[in-house]
Amino acid sequence: MKNLWPVVCATMLLAACGSAGTGSNLNNVTMQSGQWEFAVAPDNSSSPLYIDVNLPATNGSLSASNALIYNPAVVGLPGAEAPTYCGQFNLNGSIAEATLKGKMSWGQPSSNFASITGSLATDGRSLSKGSYSGQICLAATGPGIDGPHVSGALTGYTVSPVNGTFKGILNSSLHGSAIVTFFITQNPDFTLKVSGTIVENGVTSALVPTDVPSNDSVLGATVNIAANSININGSNPFGFSGHLNPEATQITITDMISGPNENFTGALTKQ
Repeated sequence: MKNLWPVVCATMLLAACGSAGTGSNLNNVTMQSGQWEFAVAPDNSSSPLYIDVNLPATNGSLSASNALIYNPAVVGLPGAEAPTYCGQFNLNGSIAEATLKGKMSWGQPSSNFASITGSLATDGRSLSKGSYSGQICLAATGPGIDGPHVSGALTGYTVSPVNGTFKGILNSSLHGSAIVTFFITQNPDFTLKVSGTIVENGVTSALVPTDVPSNDSVLGATVNIAANSININGSNPFGFSGHLNPEATQITITDMISGPNENFTGALTKQ
């Protein structure tokens, strides 16, 4: 699996955390804490980009670090030939009544990357009528490098923690169909406990039960797992990155490998 750290485009990256202050205007809508994802629909493109971040609750100022942008494959923009992740963005903004205004920046010294706006729902769990204006991440460009400038509509929503049994029949680059089962428990600090099996070509590989120690294992709707698998032929490194739906009932695979040469595609559904 590709190394997810530090920030790199055209590789899968996962980061988390952040901090936020609380403003003094108690009449402002409170933005709820937890996993957030902002979906950007660029003008003249039918495929969205995604901004993933973990946020504490706030009804005033907002300051989060290590947000990431996920650009799925084939988004109709130059250079978007494969899923691309760019990360370690700062997201700073403010909430006035029900309106969120923020800026994304990257690097030291800080360089402005994009601006976002939107209207918070009264329960503070979703964002509508928003806009995005700024750069995007492509395979050929990264944060700090001038990429295409886009504008478009923006919506936002909270994402549920990823917990339970997830199963699916995936396509293996080496063996065709593979039955994959994950048992996942998400902790309050966004770390994960993971185990599971892969059954293919008459062989069962078991994921060595793993406590994923980093608090960047889950970021918004992005999940990342690094472990080992073992079967009768020995042990192999295993890596998985996926994208959650808001209810965390399905994980779409963006990058999954077992050993040096086997890749998987497909989705896992909560049982």
